[in-house]
Formats: sequence, C-alpha cells, structure tokens
Amino acid sequence: MNVTDISSAQLPLSQKRDRKRITLWSVWILRVVVGAVFIVSGVAKDIDLWGFVFKIEEYLNVWAVHVPRSLVVTFSFLLSASEFLCGVFLLFGCYRRSALWVMAAMMAFMLPLTFYIMVANPVSDCGCFGDFMHISNTATFIKNIVLSAAIIYLLPRNGRYDGLFRPGLQWVVAVLCGLYALSVGWIGYNVQPMVDFRSFPQGTLLTPADGEESEDSDIRFEFIYSKDGEERAFSAEELPDSTWTFVDRRVVSGQEASSLTELSVYDSDGVDATADAFPDEGEQMTIVLPQYSRADASYTYTVNELQHLMERRGGRLIEVAAIPEDQIDDWADISMASYPIYTADETTLKELSRGTMSVVYTKDGVVQWKRSLWSVPPTVLNLPGSDVEEVIESLRPWSSYDFIRMSLVLAAVLLLLAAADRAAVLRHIIRGRSRRNKKAAVEAKEKKQQSENNS
Repeated sequence: MNVTDISSAQLPLSQKRDRKRITLWSVWILRVVVGAVFIVSGVAKDIDLWGFVFKIEEYLNVWAVHVPRSLVVTFSFLLSASEFLCGVFLLFGCYRRSALWVMAAMMAFMLPLTFYIMVANPVSDCGCFGDFMHISNTATFIKNIVLSAAIIYLLPRNGRYDGLFRPGLQWVVAVLCGLYALSVGWIGYNVQPMVDFRSFPQGTLLTPADGEESEDSDIRFEFIYSKDGEERAFSAEELPDSTWTFVDRRVVSGQEASSLTELSVYDSDGVDATADAFPDEGEQMTIVLPQYSRADASYTYTVNELQHLMERRGGRLIEVAAIPEDQIDDWADISMASYPIYTADETTLKELSRGTMSVVYTKDGVVQWKRSLWSVPPTVLNLPGSDVEEVIESLRPWSSYDFIRMSLVLAAVLLLLAAADRAAVLRHIIRGRSRRNKKAAVEAKEKKQQSENNS
C-alpha cells in the first residue's frame, strides 16, 4: 500500500472527527444562546409577576374569556419559572433530553400564538420579556422561529454531549434555581418587583417642576382600549370601565412631551390636581388603587396607621384610585378615609406601583420606595415610642442591589459546584488510570516471572 492509499484510508476518519468537533461547538453555542434567551425571558417575567398577570388578563379580555385571577397568577409563575429553569438546564447541560422536550412543547404553543398576534395584532406587545424589553409582534414571531429551529437542531444532538454537572448533582441545580425563582417571584408579587422596569422607578419626580403645571400641559392624549376584538379611542375625560383593556396612548394635539412618565391625577370635580397631590416639598405616602373592582376595605386599619405615622412625621397621606368620580364619596365612606382621594388612569397606576393596593413613599415629590399594603406589618407601625424615621426606613423593600446580590450568589454557588464536580471527575479519572497502570504492572511482572519459570 503506497502513501496515497494510506492517506485516502485515513481521510474519512479525519472528516468524522472534524464533523464531531463542529457539532460539539454548535451544540454548546446553541446551549448558551437559547439558554440565555429563556433565562432572560423567565427572570424578566418572574421579577414582575404582576406585569405578566396583567398581560395575560389583557389577552383574556381580548378573547372575552374569564379566568379567576388566582389561576392566572399560578400559571404566570409556573410559566416564568419553567422558562428560567429550562434555560439554566440547557445552559449547563442538565436534564439534556427532558429539558429540551419541555422547551420544544413551549415553542409548539408559542409559535402559532405569536403568529396570530403578528397577524391579528390584538395587543401592542406580546410581553415575552415583560417590561424589561419591548419588541414588536413581528420581531417576536421571527425570534420564536429562530428559537424553534435551534431547538429542533438540538433535539437529536443535545443528549450526546455531557454538561457541566454529573447526573447525580443535577437535582441540586434544580433545587437551588427553583428556590431562586420562587423567592424572586414571591417578593415581586407580594411586596414589589426587585427591579423596576416601569415608568416610575425609584428617583422619579412625580410632580411638575416648582409644583406648577409643566410647560407641556397643553398636550392632549387619546387612549386606545379594546373589548371583544373592537378597539376604540377615548379622551382622558371619558375613559371606559374596567371591562375594556388598555392598548396604547398617542398624542392628538400639542407638542410631544419629553417624557411620558408624568403622572396626572384629578380631583372629584375632574380638575387636574397633580401639583396639589404631589407637592415638591415634604414627605408623603400615596395609597395606590389601580382596580376599584378589586378594592379591599380590610386594608383600612393599615392605611389609618400609615396616616398616623405620617402625621407624626409632619407629612401627609393621600390616595389615588382608578375610580369613577361619582363613586369617590362612597369609597371614602367604606374605607373611612379622612385623607384626600384623587383619581387617575388605571394603566398609569399599574405602572406606578404593583399590587391590589399599595403605598408609594415620596420625599419632595421624588419616589423613595413602594410596597404592597399586604406586605406592611401592622405591628411595626404601632410600636410605642419608636422612631418614625426608623419605622419608615424599615418599610423599604428589597431593591435591585439585593436582586444582583442574589443572582451573583446563585451564579457563584453553581460555578463552585461545577468546579468541584469537575475536580471529582478528574480525580476519579486519575485514580482509574492509576489503578489500570498498577494492574498492568502487576500483570507484566507476573508474565515475566512465569516466563522465567518456564525457561
């Protein structure tokens, strides 16, 4: 056999090795890219479960389907947590077959749904990344096509290549990431989102400069709402009831505002009272009620205690509710309110603060913190002789820095676990080779002795 024949015989083996190497790299690249997309999508919705709940209810209202909110909340958490967990599993190579099949099932549902959204345009934003990132319905559908293609490519190949963890440690990854998703979702739903992607984050000035109307106060908007597949435009003075779903807002006259984060509230006569409601001096707590149909009078005790707290501090408490003007007096009687009550657009209040009822603490018109009334411990408000400033500061909820710390701790633990797992595997390989070498040496020695005996 000449040299040419030898090279020809080795060529197919070389090609197989190159193809295997290319497949290995492509699998890992897709693991990272697709896994990262699912992680970001899951975490963005998990942080702000209220926003995801509102988005699902928006879909249901368009389709005229009524589902109890408790089921919507449960589904919202399960879907966001599943996206996050599947993304982590794919990224680290855990549960290589089952995780990928779950992701394929998700895309089998989401791909036709986003195609319908792209064609029918029932909502302006699909909500796939929550309020963290808004992309068009067409871009969403294209993104899902790319993800589906990547998942189809990975289905027969992902199980061939090991991940960062041995099968015996994959359950630890699942438990740690599950507890992380549960903690972030619980805090976001019951207290406030740890990271605020909305229009009124901490540090936002809620009142016009100098406590007066802003120079863009002549701007007039129209608000687009939908109901039973029908979209209709309403003026700010004639907003529809809660059976309609907010779709979009657009300028109809006046110069476009430099920022659409201004909060407009009205008194019982329908007059703009934003400057009175949010003065540029002093401390204030604002009770936010975005859906009057879900108002809970059981929070009255907590609200009254907060009012007493602010009076001791030299500040004040008000309420801003999405409530018809002719029902303000009735709600004031039910809630035994001795504080001013203003009205505002439901969608704007949902942007301001999350929860059935919540409280926003401002200083000189600037947002300091917010949290749901459900999470305010009444025992803290009624401590005799306690310092008011200390009590107010103790009500400050978890922030984005706490979320970053939680995420870094989780990432560090997983990386250390992976490193320890790799080290254990390496030791196992070294020990295995050492045993094989010792066994080979013993066998060679025995053969040598046997040959000497035979001679």
